[in-house]
Amino acid sequence: MIETAIKANTAEANRLYLRGLAAARGGQRRIAAGLLTRSVQLDPQNEQAWLWLSGVLDDPHHVAFCLRAVLKINPVNERAQQGLAWLEQRQLLNGAPQPALVLEINLDEPSLPDEKHTQHESWWVNWRQARREINRVRLIIWSIPIVLVSLALVLYQTFAIATEASSSDSTPFAISSAMQLEMPGSAIEPILEPEPASIRESLTVGYLSALEPLREQLRNAVDSYLNATDQPGGESVNRTMAAQRLHDSVRQAHATMEQLKPPQDLQAAHDEYLKGLELEMEALNDLMEFYTTYEVQLANRAALNFQQASNHINQAKIAFEAQRQYMSEVTSVSPHSVR
Repeated sequence: MIETAIKANTAEANRLYLRGLAAARGGQRRIAAGLLTRSVQLDPQNEQAWLWLSGVLDDPHHVAFCLRAVLKINPVNERAQQGLAWLEQRQLLNGAPQPALVLEINLDEPSLPDEKHTQHESWWVNWRQARREINRVRLIIWSIPIVLVSLALVLYQTFAIATEASSSDSTPFAISSAMQLEMPGSAIEPILEPEPASIRESLTVGYLSALEPLREQLRNAVDSYLNATDQPGGESVNRTMAAQRLHDSVRQAHATMEQLKPPQDLQAAHDEYLKGLELEMEALNDLMEFYTTYEVQLANRAALNFQQASNHINQAKIAFEAQRQYMSEVTSVSPHSVR
């Protein structure tokens, strides 16, 4: 008789069932029979284990025993019913069965562990769990001082850096404060400005001077394009070539202007002008495509882009002219004139 204490380990039974299932599928019938027999001994309520065991046994009586075990667990299992019917139809169940370990299993016997085995296993499991908890607590306890020391070092280093910076910054402040106390009537003024007015003026003049030939080049390119396309009934090839020449001029001007470094006061106008040139290039691309396909939507899109480009460029021109007027007024005042 099989000990009931072994039957209680369902986890081991499931592991043996999976191994037996793999052996059965691999054609290793004897290995599968041993593994599945051990599995149903540990867990007699595993329906699939009984069913697979019936497929790897040779004795019809042993097969019938396994199929009846399946029907005892699940009375509506069709495969077990068909297997028993097949054995009975061929009269394979006559005679005495061969002795086998699987026939010693009592399906009605409860799968409860023996009390001594349960107590032994429970003591062992509890002891191992207690050891793991103790080790975890020890690790936490030993980690706390290390974390505290690391935190103290970081705080000390941060404090040292801050103290050094504050001491270096406070020295000139203390000297200037002492000078101010000694000379109550004096006022401390900064020696250097971030960007003196003379430097800003020179940057602005240089930027506007570099921008003027570029704008003149664009005006000439636009006049050439208008002269080439002003004649009524011109060929589409000529119009396309004129648009391509204007597009090349705009692209070159855009690349040149990107290399310029505008002063802070004209940065917004600089970006507006670049945006206008980009829209002009998009409009010219649509226009060249229109001359070859004559699709109305291309002409409409080109007209819209030209209008938006004109708005951006006009905004930039207003800013350029205003800054130019201001610079002419500033530079017209001599440094030796009476103010």
